[in-house]
Amino acid sequence: MKALIIIDMTNDFVFEKYEHEGREYKGSLVAPLGRAIVDPIVELVKKALRRGNTAVLRLPKDHYNAFTNPRLELELAELGIDEVFITGLVDEVCIYHNALVFLEKGFRTNVVKGCTVPFDEKKGHEALGELKACGAKMVDTVPEDIGVILLLEDEHDENSEEIKSGTWPPHNMKGTPGALTVKPIRDALEVRN
Repeated sequence: MKALIIIDMTNDFVFEKYEHEGREYKGSLVAPLGRAIVDPIVELVKKALRRGNTAVLRLPKDHYNAFTNPRLELELAELGIDEVFITGLVDEVCIYHNALVFLEKGFRTNVVKGCTVPFDEKKGHEALGELKACGAKMVDTVPEDIGVILLLEDEHDENSEEIKSGTWPPHNMKGTPGALTVKPIRDALEVRN
């Protein structure tokens, strides 16, 4: 089964400022180019949902490597996913590290061009080049038979090492507006209900 993976497309990563329930908030880990990939990802979501029986699953990650959440590997196995199409933020951190782990674990791994961006253009280009050299394919779109849309999003709780140590601000703790998937993607996902 094939999965569309959407990484860190949350308010705090995409917007410098955003509104939620009448209040304005400031993003803390903003990828300056993040807004540029919102609409292309929305189009991929719509394409995947046309199938009519596409599952949607959201898993929090407390680390740039989403596989530190043991539920991820269990869910992938249970769903029978063997090929992934990766989108989201950012090329040289979460896209790079997660794509490498997917490759190491034997998944056919694709990065969707125009649906990821870097913090730093040069480092992002190098990261994608390394992924390609390791076997990831750079593709223009996703196939019609996506069976699962999987959101992997940075989200911390009060027990997170980063929060307890004081080195990580509560910018996107569980349940805060910063940890919410950006509205256009959320709206596209809700169409299936």
